[in-house]
Amino acid sequence: MGLLNDEGDALARRVQRGLVRAGLRDVGVLAVDPAHGRQLVLRHGLALHRILAVPFEGGPPLRRTPGWVSLLIGDGFDEALATGLADEGESFLDDRGNAHLVLDGQVVVFARERALRRLSNAPAPTSLADGPSALHLGRVSHQVAFALLCEPELAGMPVRALAMQAGVSVGTVHRVLGELAAQGYIVKRQLRQTRKLFDEWVATYQRLGHSSLTSTPRFAADLLWVDQLGLDPVPQALASGAAAGAVVTGRLRAADGIAYVRDLGATVKLLRLTSTPTPYRVELRQRFWGDDLSPAQPGIVPSVLLYGDLVRDGDDRAVEAGHDLRESDAHLRALDAG
Repeated sequence: MGLLNDEGDALARRVQRGLVRAGLRDVGVLAVDPAHGRQLVLRHGLALHRILAVPFEGGPPLRRTPGWVSLLIGDGFDEALATGLADEGESFLDDRGNAHLVLDGQVVVFARERALRRLSNAPAPTSLADGPSALHLGRVSHQVAFALLCEPELAGMPVRALAMQAGVSVGTVHRVLGELAAQGYIVKRQLRQTRKLFDEWVATYQRLGHSSLTSTPRFAADLLWVDQLGLDPVPQALASGAAAGAVVTGRLRAADGIAYVRDLGATVKLLRLTSTPTPYRVELRQRFWGDDLSPAQPGIVPSVLLYGDLVRDGDDRAVEAGHDLRESDAHLRALDAG
C-alpha cells in the first residue's frame, strides 16, 4: 500500500494523484518536509490548506490538531466504512479510489471505488460529474435535496445551517453535498441544474414510503382546517395534499388533505380532529424540515413538497393541479429555469 508506506514528496505525489483521480480539479500537494513526514500543504484554487496524513487503524475518532485537516490514509475503505466516515465529516483517501475531502467546512470531493471503476477506461482524469452514473437519493439525502430546492442559497451557507433545515446530521449533509457536487448539482457552492434535481427529487418521492402518525384516520368538520393552520401557527403544522392544492390553485375541488405536524396533540386539538368519519379526512405526518424554508403561503407547506404530494396522490385531478402549480408558482418556475 503506497500511501501508507510513503512519506514526504512521495506521499504528496500519491495524495495529489488520488485526489485528481477522484475528480478534484485545480489541486496541488507539497510536502512540508520533503525528506520525510506526513505534513503536507494542499492548494485548492487560490487557497492553501495544511494537511496531516494519518494512518487509519479504526477505533475512536481522531484527536484533532488545530489548524490542520486530518486526512485518513488506509489500505482500503469498503463502501459502508467510507459512507460512515463521510457521515462523521472525516476526510480520507486510499489507493482504491475512495476519497472524501472537507475544506473550510465544505465537501470538495467524495468519490467511491465503485463509481470510479466505471471511469477506469477514461483517457484522462475525469470529474465524476462527467461520468454516466445517475444521482440516487435515499431518504436522508432526499431531505437534504428538499431543503436545497426550497432555499438554493443554503448551498453557499455553513453546513450546519443546511443540516438544521433538512432535519439531518451535519455528517450526512457533508456526504450528500459531496455526492451532489460529484454529479454537477453544486458548483462553487451554488446550486445548479435545479430542474433536473427537482425532477429527480419528485421521482424519488413517489417511491418513498410515508407513514401516518395515527393508527386510525382523523377527520375535520370542514375544509376550513387549511385556513385555520394559516391563522394559528402555534403548532407549526402546515397543510399539503389535495386540500392545500385546492386553496393554492383554486382549480381543484378536494376534501382529503395532509397535515405535517411537530406537535400531534396540539394540532388535533386546534383542528378539532376526530375519528368520526366526515368527507374531510386529514392524514397526519411528521414535519421533517426546519422553520426557515418558505411556505407556499401561510399554513401551507413549501411549494416543492406540495407539488410532490399532488403528483404522488395519483388522482388525475390532483396531478393536473400539480402541473398547474408548477406553471404558476414563482419558485417552481425559477427551479425549472435552472
